[in-house]
Amino acid sequence: MKEARTLRWFLLAASLVVSGVLVVRAFNPAPHSGGDNSTYVSLAYGLLTTGSYTEVFDPAGLPHTKYPPVFPLILAALIGLGARTWVALKWTAVVSTLLAVGLTYAWAEKRIGAWSAFIVALLLAVSSAVVYYSHWVLSDPVFVALTLASFWALEVSTGESPRRTWWLAAGVVLAGLAYFTRSAGLPLVVALLAWLALERRWRAALATGIALGLPALAWWWRGRGAPGSYAAEFWLIDPYQPTLGTIGVLDLVPRALANAVGYVTRHGPGGIVGPGGDGVAVLGVVLTLVALYGWARTVRERVGPVELFLPLYAGLILVWPEVWSGDRFALPLYPLVFFYGTVAVHDAAQRIPRFLVAPVVALALVAILVPAGASWVRATREARACAAVVRGNGPFACYGLGVMAFAEAAEWAGASLPDGSSVLTRKPSHFYVLSGVPSRTFPFDPDPAVQLALADELGSRYVLLDEWDGLARRNVGAAVLRRPGAFCFVRAFGQPGAGGAQLLGVLPPEQRSSAAPASPEEVRIPVCPGSYGGDASLESYSPSPSSSVPLLDGLDP
Repeated sequence: MKEARTLRWFLLAASLVVSGVLVVRAFNPAPHSGGDNSTYVSLAYGLLTTGSYTEVFDPAGLPHTKYPPVFPLILAALIGLGARTWVALKWTAVVSTLLAVGLTYAWAEKRIGAWSAFIVALLLAVSSAVVYYSHWVLSDPVFVALTLASFWALEVSTGESPRRTWWLAAGVVLAGLAYFTRSAGLPLVVALLAWLALERRWRAALATGIALGLPALAWWWRGRGAPGSYAAEFWLIDPYQPTLGTIGVLDLVPRALANAVGYVTRHGPGGIVGPGGDGVAVLGVVLTLVALYGWARTVRERVGPVELFLPLYAGLILVWPEVWSGDRFALPLYPLVFFYGTVAVHDAAQRIPRFLVAPVVALALVAILVPAGASWVRATREARACAAVVRGNGPFACYGLGVMAFAEAAEWAGASLPDGSSVLTRKPSHFYVLSGVPSRTFPFDPDPAVQLALADELGSRYVLLDEWDGLARRNVGAAVLRRPGAFCFVRAFGQPGAGGAQLLGVLPPEQRSSAAPASPEEVRIPVCPGSYGGDASLESYSPSPSSSVPLLDGLDP
């Protein structure tokens, strides 16, 4: 008994050590290029400075209804303790990733034994997507850790522990925290309630429904009908191109089929062994079939919260818009794929000659660990190269000239624009954390009337024509070409046309010309009046290479 306990602790420690080495060696100090991380930081900043859960980065300062508040609350606590840099905030992801690996081992060990659980935890630790998301200020690692913690607590509650009721309560609380970390945690709540109902634990089901249902209802009520919510974007063909329209209920079937192909052949296996390569699709198909067999084999013997969660969560991400698909949303499935794959291998070992078991298991591990290890080596090289660039040119320097010009424009705006200004941009929360100037995403519509209507509604006198990607050129640029007399020029950053940005002014309605140019070659816009700001002493302005978050620097006296 003592030896078994020692082995369990040793393998748990080994899992954490392996994960820690993989994560730290591949650590990238740059902020994530997606806007979510800056949105989380600005929400945490708002909690600290206003005491409310509002979009302080938006000119309207609306209540935030899209991202649940648990992760911003964690960030707010870190910031309150003195975190001021991107690297300091990234420790939430590092610690959460280690916890996810450790909890995977602890949960799986209850089900399939110590050594098999160690293999499951090892495969999770080395997975490309797990390592990748371990160094961004995103809620996904926290969500995965809370989900696995709930699995573990619920598993203990079904055992012989004298405190089974307390473990069940802990599992319920952790499931609630997971849901209020990411809305994708809804399948976990549903699975928990369904499991209690199947077990005929009606009092526990009722208490759980009240404990989780009331705050969930309050969160839904807060965000009902809000533009930009997940519910509003769900029915769009492409949330980044709303002019394409919406889909109907019947259209969910082809969407689910397309997403299934993507997750099985690209996103899922690519998140384990790294994207690309001829064998990724084959690996994805094999892993899916093996895991499904293991799941079906398990369901014949028991149906627990995990067995219910797997199809519910998979079904959820399959009906989301295709542009949202990616290994990020597959993260909670990886521990389950490895677990049920191991169950399938255990079952197969009873059906094949004993002398073949070890070679088959070794071959399966090599097929995953070797390409995953190669992906990790590439990640460490990229992290080292990026760290060198960041030290010399600023946090966003790894993403190219277009993103650097965006960052330069944001920092310049924070130092130069008149108080009370707001800017329409491609990445509003990034713009805000770099400048302190509120911002909202420009409409994804090339119609100048649509662009100008939003600017007038918000009182925004500026719009940034950046080259972060092609969306600003496709929408803002097209609007300027069609009605140049409604805009004026403030300042250029970088090399417009080759990785730059242009800050444009939006003229008041009475000063706008509605005349369209005869041809694109004749488009000319005037320099903005002096009231649009711009400090002549900052003509040679360049962004700071500091890794601190400019918005948070203002919290220090």
